[in-house]
Amino acid sequence: MRRALILGTVVAVLAGSLAVAYGLSRSDRATTPVAIPSLVDEVREALAARYYRPVSADVLRLGSVNAMLSALRDPYTAYLTPRSYRLVRHDTAARYAGIGVEVLPTRNGLLVATVDPGPAQRAGVQPGDLIVQIGRTSVVGLNEAKALAAVVGTPGKRIPLVLERRGVVLSLSVKRGIVRAPTVLGRMLAYGGAHWGDVRLTSFRAGAAHLVAAEVRLLQREGATGFVLDLRGDPGGLLSQAIAVSSVFLNGGVVVSLSGAHYVHSIFRADHDAVTSLPVVVLVDRYTASSAEIVAAALSEHARATLVGERTFGKGVVQAVDPLDNGAALILTAARYYTPDGHEIAHVGVLPALRAVDDPGHTAGRGSARGRPRARTACLVATVAPWALGVKNDLRGASGTSAGSPGASRSPS
Repeated sequence: MRRALILGTVVAVLAGSLAVAYGLSRSDRATTPVAIPSLVDEVREALAARYYRPVSADVLRLGSVNAMLSALRDPYTAYLTPRSYRLVRHDTAARYAGIGVEVLPTRNGLLVATVDPGPAQRAGVQPGDLIVQIGRTSVVGLNEAKALAAVVGTPGKRIPLVLERRGVVLSLSVKRGIVRAPTVLGRMLAYGGAHWGDVRLTSFRAGAAHLVAAEVRLLQREGATGFVLDLRGDPGGLLSQAIAVSSVFLNGGVVVSLSGAHYVHSIFRADHDAVTSLPVVVLVDRYTASSAEIVAAALSEHARATLVGERTFGKGVVQAVDPLDNGAALILTAARYYTPDGHEIAHVGVLPALRAVDDPGHTAGRGSARGRPRARTACLVATVAPWALGVKNDLRGASGTSAGSPGASRSPS
């Protein structure tokens, strides 16, 4: 049975892709005929042998897959039906059939982290909305598989959504369509006579690090004197890409370590061939999760970047994908991850050095085409640029508030 580690959140649910990295193989498939275990037995064996914490005998004795998984109270462990597993295995790095939102699991529903240009955006869905119902199905406690099955598939079908937005319940109808979401967006921003290369990474899909490196090289040739790595609204993805993106800015050093009840402690390090040594600002917010948090923490703890924004989401666990004999798959939490300094970020997130909250008056979507500045990014750069470039200026002259104060205001750039 082939297994793979993933760091993707339920971005897989609505975006139609599942992040898979660091494939691990097991030679436990018999080469001679043996009795085929039942689905419940397969799941029971996987939980007993590979779950990141010990599973009690009472849970393992439960008679159905749903009962066992529900008893774990783990929003990241889920059973994927054969249909759902086929969907999430499809390579949809920059184009997929869905509604165009990426979400994070909470106890009360699915939190919208990012809205791609597409069906959901046209219907009025906004980052920060809480999806509480898809069609007639409540998503409170719903696992990724069922949510995925409800929203991805052939374009054209209307998907009824019930949302909560700042205490108000809204009902929207979203027509499923083809969503085009570039993984990396780059542009040059000017502030105080300096030029900043702004690189927005929307998710850690396959090839993301290569695109980031290419954009950094291009902006450096165009005269960038520093870089902004924008990870706001990035819900994560491939562990391999988190390590590779960190390697764009780091010359060696620990990026992340993994450890679990049945997972041998492993340390992953950056390569020794960083693309740039210029100053770096990393933008984060409450929707920055998983692989994005790994990169932010690694660059910060190696004193390679200044973090600006909000406390991140706090997803500190990694999943494994176990294909099952019936064509389905089990996604189970296999390990916790730790920052280079050994900190666990589950439920606490990564704290920025400077706190600055996005201005609600600016669009919170994916961004614009290369060459068109995003005002909210430019203003956050203005907040931290003097510090990041080593200039001893008073940050209040750029932001209107003192460094680190809650809700630093930013004027349009």
